[in-house]
Amino acid sequence: MSLRNFETSFVTGQPLRMLLLEHDEAVVRRVIHTLVEHGYSVHADVASSMEEFLGRLRDARYRLVVADAEGPSWKDTDILGLLTALPQETPCIVLTGTLNEGAAVRWIDHGADDFVYKDRMGRLALAVRRVLREQRLLDDRQRAEAERERLIEKLQASLAEVTRLQGLLPVCIRCKRVRDTGGDWTRIESFIEQHSEARISPSLCPVCAGSSATGLWN
Repeated sequence: MSLRNFETSFVTGQPLRMLLLEHDEAVVRRVIHTLVEHGYSVHADVASSMEEFLGRLRDARYRLVVADAEGPSWKDTDILGLLTALPQETPCIVLTGTLNEGAAVRWIDHGADDFVYKDRMGRLALAVRRVLREQRLLDDRQRAEAERERLIEKLQASLAEVTRLQGLLPVCIRCKRVRDTGGDWTRIESFIEQHSEARISPSLCPVCAGSSATGLWN
């Protein structure tokens, strides 16, 4: 999917579970109102201290974290430790009330995805839209990589089985089951279908058909 298609995939009412580190109730209301106004269905947990924030982070998973750069019990430098504590897949946007370019650079270097000035709260929705889109693209890439690894493993297993089949194939002389590479014995019909494109069609050869007919009349 192209970036353009991904960007336009937003739909009104899209759920957003977020964790907000903020001591000022007025700022909390502004953050939630801004995101709701831009179409998100927001479920926000609010922490007013760093300890409460870390506790909530341990107990639940969030799509997004929004953190005030400074509060009564923490400073902008504490945000660096906060970013380190975040799960890798959780994007974080820092709110700041002052222009501190040095702090902003440190936040970004330590994993913050963006920062928004409190007097320009209208930009928050755009920042959220962007970081969530980037996270979805990253998730898609990771899923594609995992699928690639799975297919490689499957191919390697198939190649190993083909190599083995070029030699001797262990077949039970009584029940005709076949031993696979894992040491399990399976019906030869299942073995053929598992390791080839062939599908078993139950039938009788002329010899067996003749024997069956003779047995019926005897």
